[in-house]
Amino acid sequence: MAAVAAGGEAWKAHAAMALVQLFTGGYHVITKVALNVGINQLVFCVFRDLIALCILAPVAYMREKRVRLPITRPLLLSFFFLGLTGIFGNQLLFLIGLSYTNPTYAAAVQPAIPVFTFLLAALMGTEAVNLLRTEGQLKVGGTLVCVSGAILMVLFRGLAVVGYKESELGEQSEISARAQPEPSGWLISYFLDFGFDHWHLGVLCLIGNCMCMAAYLAIQAPLLSKYPASLSVTAYSYFFGALFMVSSFRNGLKR
Repeated sequence: MAAVAAGGEAWKAHAAMALVQLFTGGYHVITKVALNVGINQLVFCVFRDLIALCILAPVAYMREKRVRLPITRPLLLSFFFLGLTGIFGNQLLFLIGLSYTNPTYAAAVQPAIPVFTFLLAALMGTEAVNLLRTEGQLKVGGTLVCVSGAILMVLFRGLAVVGYKESELGEQSEISARAQPEPSGWLISYFLDFGFDHWHLGVLCLIGNCMCMAAYLAIQAPLLSKYPASLSVTAYSYFFGALFMVSSFRNGLKR
């Protein structure tokens, strides 16, 4: 009976992950359409974070009353960095990168997240790496291959086989760029002055998005062992992420 129950839980977990990937793919496409018609990246992020916070906060409050621990300064600092990396930096860099590339490319870069997570976890000491064992050698080898692939994607762009041609994609990027006011405008102009085109700038933003998400996961894993209220951790992260988004949006309006 225990084996059957464990098998049922594993099946549910795999089905849930498959649904997550399905929804994520749809999110990439829908977001790209929204960006192409001129919606501002920060406005999109602000509404997304506020809606998520309004849903998560009451659910976390009701379901985790008994397991939620008192807030301390170290916990508050951890929530601050979770919001900064996993909510603010992750989402904003992804949207900027998506506006200058395409949904397929944005999705293709996401497998780099486990690689950056492994590197950060190894640096933080939460992931053990033994180069004398085959497991450790495979981890390092896979990391090098993935990093090399990411560098190749930044430096090399092949011919269009299906979809937009290079000129058409450039026009789409220009439309997206004109639709996005401050605060990202000054940063985009800064990199363009160094000779980056919109495509390579978008790829760099997508890699930055993966690094932010990796930092979020690397910080969250040890935190959940000390603070077992997972919904509350996510709600606090969205709270700080929404604060960053709203502050950035207000600064952009002032400029």
